[in-house]
Amino acid sequence: MKLTQPLLWAICLIAIPFTGCQTNTTRQVNLDEYLQQFIGSSSAEIQQNLDLKALGYQTAKNVQSSPTELSYTILRPLNIPMAGGNATIGSNAMGAPVIRYDTTAAPTYDINFSCKVTFKLKEGIAQSIQYLGKAC
Repeated sequence: MKLTQPLLWAICLIAIPFTGCQTNTTRQVNLDEYLQQFIGSSSAEIQQNLDLKALGYQTAKNVQSSPTELSYTILRPLNIPMAGGNATIGSNAMGAPVIRYDTTAAPTYDINFSCKVTFKLKEGIAQSIQYLGKAC
């Protein structure tokens, strides 16, 4: 089946706006499964071996530690494009008017979600994990 050039342009114009909703970050390991392996480990072992960045997570620099808890904060920034004055009106290959948006120069609304992962400790040994936040 041979596609005509106008049909190819129409497909491209329909598909391009949806690419903004896709993410390229794929995580091969489930966070909860990964963290469960640290149950029964000491606070020092967790701090030495836990590597959330290797899993593709962005984390806060500081780790909160107390005799009863060890907490990590996972950051999840999200940029939402805003509609604005970046629209131009042109015509497609068939001459019909088309509104085009310049997504490279579009202003964005930045949201920073976070997830606090807390290991509950008893005598310095992890007993359980608690999650708090919208990015968990």
